[in-house]
Amino acid sequence: MNFTQKILQVYATPHSQNVWAYINTIGWRKVQPLSTDGSTNMFVLLVAARTSGIVVSGTLNASNEITVLYL
Repeated sequence: MNFTQKILQVYATPHSQNVWAYINTIGWRKVQPLSTDGSTNMFVLLVAARTSGIVVSGTLNASNEITVLYL
């Protein structure tokens, strides 16, 4: 599923690859944990979008995890 929405909240824990985002009108979704660097990069992008109020475009996989993000 594709979406174009604002990121309202972000969340991460010290556990490896545990990154979440609250997407407007969609709710909490986890970033797909494929690699540690990928999860970190997605978190940085999500934080930038959240703090600046920029709308992001992205894709959710069949498990409703965030797989792709564009600023």
